[in-house]
Amino acid sequence: MSRLVTSRLQTGLILLILSILEFTFRSPVLWGNVALFQRDLMLVYFPLVQSILRELSNGAFPLRDPTSAFGQPLLADPSCQILYPPAWVHLLLPPALGYGWLVSVHSVFGALGVALLARRISGGSFVAGLIGGCAWLASGPLQSLATLWHHMAGAAWIPWVLLAVERVLARSQGPVGLLLGAAVGAQILAGSADMCAMTLLLAGLRIVIAREWSLWKVWLMSGALALTLSAGVWLPAAEMVLNSGRSSISESARTYWSLNPLSIFEFFLPVPISAFPLLPVWREGFFEGREPFLGSMFFGVSILPLGLAAIADSSLSRTIRATGFLGAVGAVLAALGKHGPFYSWLVSAIPLLKILRYPSKAVIPAAILICVFAGVGAASVRRSPRSRQAALVGIAALSCAALTLMGPLMDRVLTAFLDRSQSAGMVQVYNNLPTDLLTSIGLLALLGAYLLARSPRWSWVFLALLGAGHLRQGQSLHNSLNSVIPSPALAYRPEYLDLMRPPREGRLYVYDYGAFRGRAARYLREDPFGRWQRLENLEPATASLVTARAYLTPLTGAFWNVEYAWDSDLRMLFDRRLADLTIGIRQVEAGPGFLKLLQISGVQRVVALHEAGMGDLRLLAQKDFHPGPLRIFGVPEALPRAFLVGGRVRGTGRDLRDLLDPDFDPRRSVLVDRDPSRASRGGFEGAAQILDERSDRIQVETRSNGPAFLGLIEGAMPGWRAWVDGQPVTVERANAIFIGTEVPAGTHQVEFRFLPTSAIVGVILTSLTGLFLLYSFARRVTTPDGAAEGMLEGIRTPIESPRR
Repeated sequence: MSRLVTSRLQTGLILLILSILEFTFRSPVLWGNVALFQRDLMLVYFPLVQSILRELSNGAFPLRDPTSAFGQPLLADPSCQILYPPAWVHLLLPPALGYGWLVSVHSVFGALGVALLARRISGGSFVAGLIGGCAWLASGPLQSLATLWHHMAGAAWIPWVLLAVERVLARSQGPVGLLLGAAVGAQILAGSADMCAMTLLLAGLRIVIAREWSLWKVWLMSGALALTLSAGVWLPAAEMVLNSGRSSISESARTYWSLNPLSIFEFFLPVPISAFPLLPVWREGFFEGREPFLGSMFFGVSILPLGLAAIADSSLSRTIRATGFLGAVGAVLAALGKHGPFYSWLVSAIPLLKILRYPSKAVIPAAILICVFAGVGAASVRRSPRSRQAALVGIAALSCAALTLMGPLMDRVLTAFLDRSQSAGMVQVYNNLPTDLLTSIGLLALLGAYLLARSPRWSWVFLALLGAGHLRQGQSLHNSLNSVIPSPALAYRPEYLDLMRPPREGRLYVYDYGAFRGRAARYLREDPFGRWQRLENLEPATASLVTARAYLTPLTGAFWNVEYAWDSDLRMLFDRRLADLTIGIRQVEAGPGFLKLLQISGVQRVVALHEAGMGDLRLLAQKDFHPGPLRIFGVPEALPRAFLVGGRVRGTGRDLRDLLDPDFDPRRSVLVDRDPSRASRGGFEGAAQILDERSDRIQVETRSNGPAFLGLIEGAMPGWRAWVDGQPVTVERANAIFIGTEVPAGTHQVEFRFLPTSAIVGVILTSLTGLFLLYSFARRVTTPDGAAEGMLEGIRTPIESPRR
């Protein structure tokens, strides 16, 4: 019983320390004074959250986002996290504040999982758990995930899944199969397919190395439980992927943001390559000419020696050490992507991995394993001479590397890699790098003292100083990693919103000069991302947000229920035809077919910074902006959201040729995929009026003097159903990417509903499985036998170190 109490006290103390560290570091965000906003948070996440909350308030199921590209899936997009309970914090808190707490809770949760995994592997060492958890909490990869919500949440579950696997392998008492299934299912609900795939690969490697084939029933049961718990996400997502470009991503798109081999030097030395003012050729080679996917790869100088100590500790199970070493090395090799052969071998062996992008994400599981084994190493050096020797080798190697960089080699590196024209960046490099390297050498000296100290009291002193120095250096390097803005800036309403907002049922087309290469140079003489002159007194981060919102950059207009047309497929989840035509429309923007495509797609407003090729549009307003006037155009004679036509024209609709055919008149006929064709007869009259419109259902009244086709300018996706006067009818593709159905002559009530079967079945399975798990765990806690069994498990878990 005393061991159980000690174990719980240790866990509570580790959780308290991790929470204090995280909440202290991120307190301005958690108090709501400032907010995270960078990258996809501003352009994707917060608009999605706003759309979900709006649809819920309208009484609609959050299955579809009407603001993006004629309507895009919500539930079928795992990154929306609709069925992930921690994300429901947005029902209680404003989006920015709720997101800040979501980040911190997952950071602490993941760090606690790393701590418990390190403690278990080390045989119950409190020091191992504390060091491992703190190492992960302060690591660059975790800090870089603060703006990547679903990857951040998925990463937090990696150590918990691995911990559950260890409990199954150790044949621990209790519902270990249920725990493993629940952990894997929760990670899938968190929304990152990348983190799930990498976690399963690590778990599979551990099981294969352990050769525990007799536990196949537990693995199957856990897998089935995980699949049913997460069915509400993966069932609709699988249906969407099969109909999108995700199922056929090109190799160049998949391997974008591959880890450059030279970035590995950043793992253990404070050489922030991503922050350097690199020459263009090197920035292109390192980060594809953009900012890196993960802003920092730095773990800390003490992590490598401690990790080597754990690998060298013969008192640990060989299978555990082999899993840690092979898993970390394999993940780093996979992260190299196009810079090495391992990634190609891996996706050839497992073709399903081809739906995932950006190999550098594989650094995340590698980082978790490295931090776990660094924690184990902190305990190993106190009991194993071999571990101390391995750690000393690591200390010597890193000390030599740091001293070399501080010497003449530093000038050569600066000359070869850095852009000396960026004087501010150069000054920062010169001022900070030598100090950071010297600090690293000091931390290595403290680690050496900890290894060689014979007195337990002095060893704790050196360890405390080492930990404080490690955390201080990490905070210093990562303090500006994720820019923040004052929270009131998020309330900024675009000055010209009323002019840019389309009339009711209309859509907005915004020229995106950044998502498509060459467009800025084609249309503009100046950098479109420069500072707007009227914002000179604002901080760069705030000015960036205000400028993007003032221009209504997709999808920022979702905050004010602005519905976009033809915005870019950032997540590669668009229907294949829509994705192809979205690229195709950019090729005809300056041609005569541009107006026709805008009319067919119901676009009534166009926003741009240039006016070349806009002769067919009406200039409604011209306002002050950067780098030139903000121009707002009206589109004449755009089709209404719901329209009736008498004719049907058969065509593929897979490119722009059918739609731009001069013989095709969208006001008389509709382009369809199937027979019969029907010529539009003379004297046809018809009208359609939308009576009720929500994201998941639309009611239309039609009147016509003959058979007609009712077209609806809403994105075609699996799951649309239709009824005419209560009788089910077939939903067809209309004009390649929209939906519609046939209606007879006369007056009729037509209802469209978006309710995919995959979503219905998936949500039911997720709900039933979640209730089953809650009942099972509650029953074990409330029954005397279950409580006693849980206490025994608590005693065994921290002190066993299975040798397999």
